[in-house]
Amino acid sequence: MKTQVPLPMTKYAYDDPATREAWSRAKRLTLVNFLVRAVIWVGLLVTAMVGPDRDGSQVVTGLAAFLSMITAFLLIRPARKLQWLLVVGRVLKSGPWRPVTAVRRPAVKVASGLPVELLPGAAEADEQVGKEPRVVAARTWRRRVPWSDEASQECWIVTSEDPRLPSVLARPGGTDLVTLHRAR
Repeated sequence: MKTQVPLPMTKYAYDDPATREAWSRAKRLTLVNFLVRAVIWVGLLVTAMVGPDRDGSQVVTGLAAFLSMITAFLLIRPARKLQWLLVVGRVLKSGPWRPVTAVRRPAVKVASGLPVELLPGAAEADEQVGKEPRVVAARTWRRRVPWSDEASQECWIVTSEDPRLPSVLARPGGTDLVTLHRAR
C-alpha cells in the first residue's frame, strides 16, 4: 500500500521542492532537446546554402537542403512542449495546491483532451446540490493525454486568478502535470 504524500503548505505550488524539481527537470530537458535540434537545423541550412560544390556535383547541398526541411518540422514538438511548460509554470507560481478528486468521464464529449469531472469536497458538496457537474477538458502539450487510475483518485489542483490561464492538475507530489480547460 502506498503512503499518501502530504499536501504542501506553501504559499505557491511552485514553492514545493518536489513540484519545482519535476517542472524544472522537464523544462531543462525540453530546452536542451530544442536547442540541439535548432543547432542541427542551422548547420544543415548553412551547408545547403554554401555547401561544397566540387565537380558540379550538388549531392551534398541537395541532401542538406532536404534534411533541413525535415529538421525544421522536428522543431515543432519541443517548441510546443516548451510553450506549454511556460504556461504551467505561470500557473504554479500563482496559487497553492489544493486537494481534489478528478474522475474521467468518457461518455461526455469535449473538443480536445480528456473529459474530467472535478468532484467537490465535503464542504463544497452542499453548494453543488442541484447543479450540473463541472466537466473540464484535461490536456497536455501532446495530442494524447496520459491518464492512469492513480490520477482518478486524489489529485492536487492549482487555479490561477487570471481567467485566461488554465488550471493545473497533478498527482500527489506535483508530478504528471495536466492543464484543465473549460469544456466547450
